[in-house]
Amino acid sequence: MKDADKESPYRIAYDEAVRALSQQQGMIDSLRTRAGLLLSAAAITTSFLGAQALNDGAPSIATWLALASFVSLSIAALAILWPHRLEFTANPANVIESYIETEEPLSVAEIHRDLSLHMHGSYAENLAGQQQLASRFRLAGVLLTAEVILWIIDLASKA
Repeated sequence: MKDADKESPYRIAYDEAVRALSQQQGMIDSLRTRAGLLLSAAAITTSFLGAQALNDGAPSIATWLALASFVSLSIAALAILWPHRLEFTANPANVIESYIETEEPLSVAEIHRDLSLHMHGSYAENLAGQQQLASRFRLAGVLLTAEVILWIIDLASKA
């Protein structure tokens, strides 16, 4: 078997591992962007509807629940936006030290194989964090909906 033939299957695995991590990073970046938008929407909702609700008299139970929803949504969104330790790349210095500048450097196929396995491990570890971020995002979306409904209930009861 030619060296190129031995290298090819590992190169395919390596390319797929790179693609999987890239897609995962894109998904997490998207969640963070959307969490920022949810937080902005909640702040605007609270400033407009909350100001109207509080100008019309003493706060009601719906007012307090809407404010609690806003605070909870803010905490959920900030938990998404807060930096997390996720791994999407291999450290080039470690690659050089571990695979190339050793007494017995690995072949390109062996490097692709080891990096593919390492990236799969990173993907699996990141997946738990990604699922937590997605759960927090869903919670923030539900809280925004609840907040808007509560403000509307509060304003309608005062009309």
